[in-house]
Amino acid sequence: MRRSRCPIAVLSLCGALHALPAGAVETPGQSLPPAGRSVFDRLLEVDARGEPQVPFPFPALLQRIARELDPEAPSAGLSVVLIPLGRSLQRHAAGDVEAFRYPRVVAAVTGEPPAHAPPGHPYLRDRLYVAYHEKAAALEVISYNETAGRFEFQLVNDYRAGGRAEVGYANRALCLACHQNAAPIFSRQSWDETSASPPVAARLAATGLPYYGLPWRHGVDVPDAIDAATLRANQLAAAQMLWREGCASATRAAAVGCRAEALRLALRYRLGGERDHALGLALDAPAVRPRLVEPLLANWQRRWPDGLPIPDPQLPNRQPFAGIEGGLQPPADAELGRYADIAAAFDPLALRAPLETWHGRSAADLGRFVHALSSFFSRADIRQLDRQFALAPAPSFRRIVLDCAERKAASGQRLDLDCEGADDSRLLARLAVRGGGIAGGTIDRLILPGRDNIGAVVLDAAEPAGPGDGPTLAFRLHRDGASIRSASGEAIRSLALARGATGSSATLALADDLGPLDDAIEALERTTLAGDGDALDDAPLRRSASLAPILAHLGLAATGTVSPPLAPARLADPGDTRAAPWPTELQTFLRHCSQCHAAATAFPPGFLRGDDARIRANLAGCAERMIYRLAMNGLPPQARPKTPMPPPAAAHAASFVQSDDLPAMRGELERMLAASGDSAAAVLDRPYATLAPCTPGLD
Repeated sequence: MRRSRCPIAVLSLCGALHALPAGAVETPGQSLPPAGRSVFDRLLEVDARGEPQVPFPFPALLQRIARELDPEAPSAGLSVVLIPLGRSLQRHAAGDVEAFRYPRVVAAVTGEPPAHAPPGHPYLRDRLYVAYHEKAAALEVISYNETAGRFEFQLVNDYRAGGRAEVGYANRALCLACHQNAAPIFSRQSWDETSASPPVAARLAATGLPYYGLPWRHGVDVPDAIDAATLRANQLAAAQMLWREGCASATRAAAVGCRAEALRLALRYRLGGERDHALGLALDAPAVRPRLVEPLLANWQRRWPDGLPIPDPQLPNRQPFAGIEGGLQPPADAELGRYADIAAAFDPLALRAPLETWHGRSAADLGRFVHALSSFFSRADIRQLDRQFALAPAPSFRRIVLDCAERKAASGQRLDLDCEGADDSRLLARLAVRGGGIAGGTIDRLILPGRDNIGAVVLDAAEPAGPGDGPTLAFRLHRDGASIRSASGEAIRSLALARGATGSSATLALADDLGPLDDAIEALERTTLAGDGDALDDAPLRRSASLAPILAHLGLAATGTVSPPLAPARLADPGDTRAAPWPTELQTFLRHCSQCHAAATAFPPGFLRGDDARIRANLAGCAERMIYRLAMNGLPPQARPKTPMPPPAAAHAASFVQSDDLPAMRGELERMLAASGDSAAAVLDRPYATLAPCTPGLD
């Protein structure tokens, strides 16, 4: 049996067809990709027919993903948590009592590729989320599609030993009832549903199970990394909207020029260490304002006069054992059903206000845009560019000289420098003294003229640099192996320390070496305008389309492997074709429930699947819970113990409350309850978790 039709790669629950509420960036769109394929599809090997082959068991899939990541990163770049009593539809797949024996596994790519990954490498950070539930025999996947500029929602069904895993695209509109940001979602801290929570971890440990050999014993750093990844992923759609619509213009040349300038600043921002001060100066440059700042701000006010709302990817933190007598002691098995129930306040179906609003009235919001745009490129991409610039001869150097006072530590193993120069420049450094020589050190504080605060820097081992008043030592400056740059983009190539009898001086050599980057982007702009490429045209920003020609201009060819052709994308559930007309009394259910409940699924329950007799039997079995959820439409949000159906994000939810269909549906369900000796009043007096579960018979 197919268990679920909506991938919720993080804590979530699916709902119904809807238009996104205020605060969302993207409308649902079609379920199949309008262009391109997901990064998950691209990651997998394919058979002779082009069908993706998903490694099994689940740790084998994680190993395949890990091959693209830096093994030295925290958690090897792949953050994994167990969620036994979460908010996914699949939370009931094992039954509440067995939830801790078969917890849901959530994995998110939170790390970068290796620093020396070749050009053309896959970029998965913040772009791939996979969830696995053994009892559902399914994977739920959210991954980015750079060609379409959106996240895709996918399912892998029949994912089990001896099964034939099938990859398909899920009902996108159904999924976005909870994923109102059209991207992954996760809980806010302190992530009490996950294996980082002490009471949850204690009950998991009590089973004695290995949980597929996964590293599930961890602190809050792991769910924190997933939370941070979803927040970053949440800004990709906003960046794409501003890239396309914010740079739109009456002339194609102006639009392309706007995007070229945005791309140039984004790459310079990353090369410069993501310093907001430097970005602010760049946005204020006379050459940048007419090409990017002025048209983008004007478009912003015209298209989004109330600001661009950024949707909220975070759900309220939920402690599943809250309210238990005796503190954090987990409940007995008989009580687990009650604690697995999701109250309305914690339900992902509840509408979420925007996380924030970008008003587009100043360079600060433009800075947010450039920052988000810069995240489309991997650390390895930036390192490759940086290495290329460092190898090329610099056209010009600028030198800054500072006078230094030295102080040797009492241990004799450290030399402290306190250096001052003109225009308030400052350098505070600690040098390691070993064997009578200096073996490198760190700069704790570096401020260049113009209050250009660089911060902490690593100094490589020193060596003699040449004659002078005394020994002169040269150091290479870097941070995590990357060049250190001034606010204007110059690379600080070296620090020369001249030590003499009358005093010491430090000389910084700055190279203006980013001219080739500007030339490459100008060439990309010309190519786009000539029709020989579309990297800067009215299309989503694609890392591959923009970076490859830049690298080629710099003399570097992409070496990534060519992806084999894929079979055409298909839906996870293409749905049934019903020949007979629907009976009158069932047509209201068809109108308001079929978007989610007409598929052959247990989660959400497919009670509208089958012939008339089967559907009536299904409705009778689900009547208690259905009438309870319909009754929630008559209560104010703060008074609802459960979210109503249709869910609040559904396009028709508001009008449904005022329509004749609501009393008609309630009347039909009340007749079914009366036939079994029950009543709506009695149902509404009982806790929702005690009502008969909705488990329709499926093919």
